[in-house]
Amino acid sequence: MENWFKEQSSLTQLILLIIPWIGWLVEILVRISVVIRKHSQKNIIGLVLAVLLGGSWIFCIIDLVYLLHKEDLMLVE
Repeated sequence: MENWFKEQSSLTQLILLIIPWIGWLVEILVRISVVIRKHSQKNIIGLVLAVLLGGSWIFCIIDLVYLLHKEDLMLVE
């Protein structure tokens, strides 16, 4: 899922993250695939925060801004 997300254009990534429930679901799936691939503490913390705060839509907006600057999701190695 992470590779698929990175292969998408920037516009597609932004659209996927800006839609409230779709953005949360995409974040969860991408973060689960990263945790499976790399078991770092940073990735696990990112997954837990996405699950706990993802429904508030604020976490998606923070990730959206971070994605624009760093071209990757926040707390993903």
